Amino acid sequence: MADRSLTGVVTGLASEAATLPAGALRIAVSAADPARAAQAADAMIADGVRLLVSYGFAAGLDPRLGPGAVLLPDAVIAREGEVQPPDRGGVRDRLQQMASFKRTDDLELPAPPPDDRFLHADAGVREALGRALAMPAEGGAIAGVDRPVAHAAQKLALFAETQARAADMESHVVARAAAEAGVPFVVLRVVSDPSNRTLPLAALAGITGDGRIDGAAVAGALLRRPWECMDMLALALDGAQAMRRLRRVGRRAAPLLVDP
Repeated sequence: MADRSLTGVVTGLASEAATLPAGALRIAVSAADPARAAQAADAMIADGVRLLVSYGFAAGLDPRLGPGAVLLPDAVIAREGEVQPPDRGGVRDRLQQMASFKRTDDLELPAPPPDDRFLHADAGVREALGRALAMPAEGGAIAGVDRPVAHAAQKLALFAETQARAADMESHVVARAAAEAGVPFVVLRVVSDPSNRTLPLAALAGITGDGRIDGAAVAGALLRRPWECMDMLALALDGAQAMRRLRRVGRRAAPLLVDP
């Protein structure tokens, strides 16, 4: 499948990268910057990788997915630009009825985008990873975005538009680079913030250029926006659950990614 030195992994945060074995894989941290993720993917391909992996956390879009849900998507769809929430009523209200994470099988959604907008992950690698994880993993599509999808209304709007289960800021550029080079790719993600969670601005302010979280920057942002403290607490609880699951995913997936 992949030679020990020929698997490249792109993550957004250093904490995500730390759940994989150091030195066994080529890992690049983009600091949630799609341009840096694209550069990293291109550099890995130029250096001879034969498999690209988009790995880490993702924002939940599907209201049926809670924090810690494991994602092994079939395909990636790119969504450039700001996601605009719809006017109240119609699809938005029907989606919000699902915010309790109770499945609603008769939900009416717009038609999905045409298939040519999707880049498909390698089926063989996906299947092997699914067996190695030995835990439930969600398929479907994941949306790659070039700007954070921070508000709950934006998440629901993007779900209605694309029917993607989740979103992140690396998968679309990894998928594009792989497709252009004829290299297989997979996406392995864990939902960190569910669809009904709005990210406080303080959380976004704390990401440093090396993909770490600057606690002082977060604290300073909260001093300026103290009303976000409860949102930060909720995000921290979701994030702790997601991190526990990502560590388990990383332990189980790493041997398959490292060894042929």
